[in-house]
Amino acid sequence: MGTKEEILVAAERMFAEHGFEVSLREIGAAAGQRNNSAVQYHFGDKAGLVRALYEYRMTPLDRRRRELLGAIAATGRNDDLSALVDAYVTPLAEHLLAHRGASWYARFISRFVLSGRYRDWPFAGEHYAGMRQVFDLVAVRLPELTDERLRVANLHVVIVLADLEQRLDDEKFDAADAAAALAELRVTTRAVLTAV
Repeated sequence: MGTKEEILVAAERMFAEHGFEVSLREIGAAAGQRNNSAVQYHFGDKAGLVRALYEYRMTPLDRRRRELLGAIAATGRNDDLSALVDAYVTPLAEHLLAHRGASWYARFISRFVLSGRYRDWPFAGEHYAGMRQVFDLVAVRLPELTDERLRVANLHVVIVLADLEQRLDDEKFDAADAAAALAELRVTTRAVLTAV
């Protein structure tokens, strides 16, 4: 792992655990950097660091989501709500399971979303094209779906995955527990989207 990646992983953990008030110097120290300006050198400021962290994680997650959407389209299931919810949840769920005990990304996203900062963030569209495609297909499937309902569903997914990520830190929380939690997340997300 190179310096930039070490800083990104440390920043993810620090933001997840302590919020966005942590200093760049604290993040650098957590990444094992002796130079107090290392984070600024690589990312400029805190906004640049957060943007780089999203790009670092979102790019592979979005690639996976687009693969799942391609498989859905290839089998003619673009109107299958269960498949669309699965395409939305699965990439981050797979990340959490693959990095069990060493991931803070869902908790970082949760904190970022709840801070309200995402509303004004200039994220590049190529990092979340798959997520936008899922939302567009869900809107076609559920034409009565409001933006607020979609927001509630998104918050539900983010918060439940952050909770799952934290639970995965506990060795007693096994693979069957994780599978059950993810199954419930899929069911409840569909319920949120379709509730009358």
